[in-house]
Amino acid sequence: MHGRVKVRTTAEQEAIKKVERAKKVGQYKAAINLVIQKRKEKVYDDELLLVSEKMVLQNPDINSVWNIRREAFEHRQCFTNGISIIYRSQEEYVGRLKAELTLTENCLRENPKSYSVWHHRCWVIDHLPEPDWKTELSLCAKCLNLDERNFHCWDYRQHLVKKAGISDAEEFEFSTTKIYNNFSNYSSWHYRSKILSKMFPDPSGELPIVADKHKEELDLVMNATFTDPNDSSAWFYQRWLLDYSKPQPNALWRVKITASRGIIIFHGETFLKPADILLTKDANEVETTWSSYNDEKFSKIWTTTFPEPLDLSCLAISIKYENEEYNLVKSDDIWFYKSSHSPINKHNKAQLKEQMENYKQLNEMEPNNKWAVLTGIFLMKSYDPVGYHEKILEDLRALIKIDSLRANYYSDMRSKCIMDYELHNLWKNESDTGINSTIDLSNRELTILYNEQYFSLFEEVNLGANQLGNSLHRLGALQECKKLSLSSNSLTSLKSFPTLSSLEVLSLRNNELTSLDEISDLIKRHKLIKIDLRDNPLWEDSVITAELAKNNPGIEFVTDCFS
Repeated sequence: MHGRVKVRTTAEQEAIKKVERAKKVGQYKAAINLVIQKRKEKVYDDELLLVSEKMVLQNPDINSVWNIRREAFEHRQCFTNGISIIYRSQEEYVGRLKAELTLTENCLRENPKSYSVWHHRCWVIDHLPEPDWKTELSLCAKCLNLDERNFHCWDYRQHLVKKAGISDAEEFEFSTTKIYNNFSNYSSWHYRSKILSKMFPDPSGELPIVADKHKEELDLVMNATFTDPNDSSAWFYQRWLLDYSKPQPNALWRVKITASRGIIIFHGETFLKPADILLTKDANEVETTWSSYNDEKFSKIWTTTFPEPLDLSCLAISIKYENEEYNLVKSDDIWFYKSSHSPINKHNKAQLKEQMENYKQLNEMEPNNKWAVLTGIFLMKSYDPVGYHEKILEDLRALIKIDSLRANYYSDMRSKCIMDYELHNLWKNESDTGINSTIDLSNRELTILYNEQYFSLFEEVNLGANQLGNSLHRLGALQECKKLSLSSNSLTSLKSFPTLSSLEVLSLRNNELTSLDEISDLIKRHKLIKIDLRDNPLWEDSVITAELAKNNPGIEFVTDCFS
């Protein structure tokens, strides 16, 4: 009827949209082809800049187009006697760069979290002879007021601060203001940790920052967690404060020398060059070639095999590493060195005790708050992991029920606590004149093998009745192990089982193993004397058992390896 606006049907609207999309796609293809062709021909003219500008305004995340724009600026900035060949003056070049800042600002309005745009803005700032730092910091403030968790903007601000020479103290105050405005601002907490690490490093390395500041930050974050116990931002910052441990990348932990070979164990991943280690016997150098047990460049365990048996009836054997000499002690038919290291770390007890009491109150008020329970665990671990061992395990069991989606994470944490505890007690009772050769971690419900380098010198390891199917690759650290039990571990495959050069006795009883090829490969790679395969599906097949016995006459099958 006359005077009425025609309302298009859904089909008509979709058809119009389809035509519009096709038109845009056609325009984009034409534009990208033009830009790429000009780049190929190294024609960085105004047309290229204009077309690419339109492209990034429509889609700021086309990183390749931003790259081409940067190339254009670099090719056009060719100076002879201080004057640009293409730009008429330095002022024109600077003006173009400032226009890029306007362009990026317009793009950020479309997508304030675009990696490509923030990266390009950093590049422009780095090429401006005199950036307007005040304006840039003001832009950051505006962006962070709109979205306090825009980590791209936080990174950009950090870049500006370095370039402009703004003091850490000013940035510290800025982060404090942002945190007090909103305790839920995770980016502010993270930014704060970086500033504090620079301003107040702990000389001892035992804490992330010096003790007095550490206490202040614990009090601040406690205020935040009590204000909103369910917000994760402050809890993660608190984790950084509490769960910090001093790295020990090159600290030598133990050495063992036998007539046939030597083994050196470090706390952390270490790279050894031939000249780094000097082994001497009665002050005479012993020629050695050290290699990592896992054939990696960096390793925690390094071994050497002597071409001729080493005569151990000497007066002294020592290892020299990083200009420090380690004198070994003789025990029976081995020489060894051991440091006093234990994986148990202790921090400032007074403030940790205060924190524990405060979070005990929060836990009573919020019994099902996973963050409060988890923080209590970290506090107990830092304060006295041995004395609170049973309480830590009890709380981890509670966490598995409270936060069942992360049950595997808590189970692995529980395994680590148990292993630290067992190793601590073992080393505590170890004599000064020997090294423990056995460890029993059976029936502990372990889900991960942790700090496996500390197991390297055990000759008998019982890991039965656990759940270590995902940790078989970590067994490669058991370089001295002769007798190993992995019974009742719900193992379904042995593909990741490493080669253990000393292994003689192996129990795989009561698992879910079905592959004859995997068993045969394992036997082929080892010099086994005994192996227990009972209560596995493949052992129920008489044909398989007969073939294994026939092909391996020197191995005793079906025996109580760990009786």
